[in-house]
Amino acid sequence: MAATRATTIFVLLLAVLPAAVPARAREAGPDSSSIDPVRAWERVAAARDLAARDRHHDAVTTYLEALANDASLVPYVAQEIAYQKLWREDAEKAIFYFRRYLARHPDQENRAVRKGLALATSWSGRQPEAVAMYRQLVAEDPADGEALVGLGRSLVWDNRLHEGYAVLRGVETGFGPDAAAGREAGDFLLVVLDGYTPHLDLKLSASWDSDDLDIFRVSAHGAVTVAGNRLLQIMPSVATYRQPGQPSITAPRLGAGLVAALARNWAIHAYGWYDRFRSSEPLFAGTEQLDWNRVGGDAWLTWLPLPRLRLDLGGASQAVETFYALDRHIHYEQASLSADWRLARHWNAALSGSTAGYSDGNSRLRGQASLKWRREGRWELAAGPVLTYMDFATPYPGGYWAPDWVRNGSLEATVSTRTRATTWRLGLGYGLEQETGADRQAVGSVSGRAGWRCAPGWLVAAEGGWSKSSFASASGYNRAWAGLSARALF
Repeated sequence: MAATRATTIFVLLLAVLPAAVPARAREAGPDSSSIDPVRAWERVAAARDLAARDRHHDAVTTYLEALANDASLVPYVAQEIAYQKLWREDAEKAIFYFRRYLARHPDQENRAVRKGLALATSWSGRQPEAVAMYRQLVAEDPADGEALVGLGRSLVWDNRLHEGYAVLRGVETGFGPDAAAGREAGDFLLVVLDGYTPHLDLKLSASWDSDDLDIFRVSAHGAVTVAGNRLLQIMPSVATYRQPGQPSITAPRLGAGLVAALARNWAIHAYGWYDRFRSSEPLFAGTEQLDWNRVGGDAWLTWLPLPRLRLDLGGASQAVETFYALDRHIHYEQASLSADWRLARHWNAALSGSTAGYSDGNSRLRGQASLKWRREGRWELAAGPVLTYMDFATPYPGGYWAPDWVRNGSLEATVSTRTRATTWRLGLGYGLEQETGADRQAVGSVSGRAGWRCAPGWLVAAEGGWSKSSFASASGYNRAWAGLSARALF
């Protein structure tokens, strides 16, 4: 990890300070009887050793013990504490210590510390402030690749896609693949193209359920930055539903969305659409063709109240995608709440719950809990148990899968990696599932995705998967799916 290497180098550079500073550190002030500079520097040395071993929490604790023995060490170790706080994902505290260090060295350039402050400011969600800091650093030294990458990254995180892409692409070409800055810029652009909202996303997808329901969908999503740093999206699509014995259904959709940062730790995603469901002939040997227009949407509000805690409050209105439900214009409105908590460096816990009301008078409760172990780096791994529970007020009303209750306990794992131009991801799952009146059954899933950055601003990807679980589709049947996409930044 780049952060680990930077921390190790930083620690080695500072390792010579204890020999030079103790004499000055003894000038503590009037209450010198409470000061133990020897003990303080012993704790600093121990903290640096912990930092070099990536034990950031223990390192911070040990640094604070050193300051408790001799507060006059603040000017010498505040930036070290700041970096440890940053690697622990506590950007707010990192900002505090970076600023504390800079306030005690006003006559020095402190360029490295200022870059650390800009990075912490960006990680804290204050992208406009981070952009301003990086712009100042770049103005002072236009050849500083690290500052240029930070500027491009902060611009992308601030939804200023075009500006961010231009900066990062400039670093990638100007510094070249053999330079650290060039590699970092290229790696980040690959991540953005593969997983972020790009300027353009063209997609062809299909699913095949074990009850012979086939769904094909073609979509084109475009995004543009408006009003400073808001991301406006236009999302037209058309879907086709096919099932033996029934005429096909076509469903063109016009959709739009907005992504906006409301504050440092608040953001909103809001999407709305207008669907038109049409059949070429009456369904189920009825007398009238399907002709249903409806407005739907999906929105959620994200809040980051603590450095490692994310909360999402959402609402949605969706049509139920089965032939019987579409014929009877069945839809549902849902409210949801979820929490994701980074328990420790390698552990994440997530909890979510939702309630939904159906247009046929039914209602649904659903909850899910998971615990994942994660390993980050060039090869990223995530694995752990996932528990899901769902029940309906009116079991099996017809038209969609609605059991009295159903439980699913599974182990899921995902592995992903990337090269300079490709991304790869494989997901596996296995567990047990049981619903009212049925035997417990083994269920499983497999999915994969491969992406190729075929041009500087383009990524093409293929993905697919299969799930043997009633949760896989609205009809409660197993589902296989596949998709092709082309995504672009410019």
